[in-house]
Amino acid sequence: MRTEVDTKVDKLDILYENNTKKLVLYTDIREETVKLFDEILWGTGENQYKHKDSRKRLEILDNPNFVELHYKGEFAGICLFINRMVSSGSNQYNYFTIRYLFGVPKFRHTGIVGRYAAKTMQLMEERQVDPTIFVGIVEHRNKRSFKLVSSLGYTSFCTLKTVGFSRFFPRKNPRVRQVTDIEERQLVLDKLKNFYADYSFVHFNSIFKEPYYVYEENGKIVAGVQAQKAHWVVKNLGKGLMKTLIKSIHYIPFVRRVFNPKRFEFIGLDGIFCEPGKEEALFKLCSHLLKINKVYSAMFWADEKSELFKNLSKTGKLGLLNKFTTEGDSYMMVKTKNIPEKEITELKNKPTYHSAFDFL
Repeated sequence: MRTEVDTKVDKLDILYENNTKKLVLYTDIREETVKLFDEILWGTGENQYKHKDSRKRLEILDNPNFVELHYKGEFAGICLFINRMVSSGSNQYNYFTIRYLFGVPKFRHTGIVGRYAAKTMQLMEERQVDPTIFVGIVEHRNKRSFKLVSSLGYTSFCTLKTVGFSRFFPRKNPRVRQVTDIEERQLVLDKLKNFYADYSFVHFNSIFKEPYYVYEENGKIVAGVQAQKAHWVVKNLGKGLMKTLIKSIHYIPFVRRVFNPKRFEFIGLDGIFCEPGKEEALFKLCSHLLKINKVYSAMFWADEKSELFKNLSKTGKLGLLNKFTTEGDSYMMVKTKNIPEKEITELKNKPTYHSAFDFL
């Protein structure tokens, strides 16, 4: 474990410093940070997991800002922010969100990391001069984080659903193909803009960073989605029956196929769209993606009030994995700066757009 601030001082920005504590900002991705992210146990309480492909995830984030806390010369914790532009109708906003926050085991229960996470959030807010939306995604069981961001003036905008999709026997489909040329990519972007025209916090920064696929009927694209492979190690999941099930799941072959906590390999679904009434086409497309990626499960994240979530859920065809993912629901906590109250109300009344890149 590191005990001193990185010596590459030309790439560091000291946000805050006193006799015992230092907050250090940097934007480059460092090997020691990658290793740390691979080993951290994310989540809280009954919902905990590890990422095992952190370098790839960090490299494709929007403008990552790493802020480290050093206490008495020792590394105590880290907070990672990402920064992008988002839109709602014709309005555009600077969007600043906390992607990761954790303390190392030695300092986790001392209160130091929580206090200086709050300090970090305040300092990062002060650095933004344009009208800005600040966002924190808080797992629904994480009372400590909820209390922290609430104390800083963040309020709940919506509930985010973690949605699972799985098939025991995924199948290829001849109507599915990957989008590759420039003209078709623009066509996909146009369809996405139309599909999410009534959403807030819309951006398509992640689209085409991974392979994007569409489903065609009679020469017309009726559904599309991007596939991003992920690998987690799940340590805990829920209480009661869920907790018992995760301990015995290794002995249930078909269940283990869609959800193996020791090696949970799946694809994140991003930039989802489908024409009205074409949910079945989207499911066939997703089944194809499972097959070619040699996995049995997929996940995406959606505002519970969005039509996308409602329409896919009511089909009852998402598969077994969706029974496990209900424990992964979160609150989207929001604070704004220099944005008129009328616009804030309009933002809150719309369903919010979310990219799988922000959760994997």
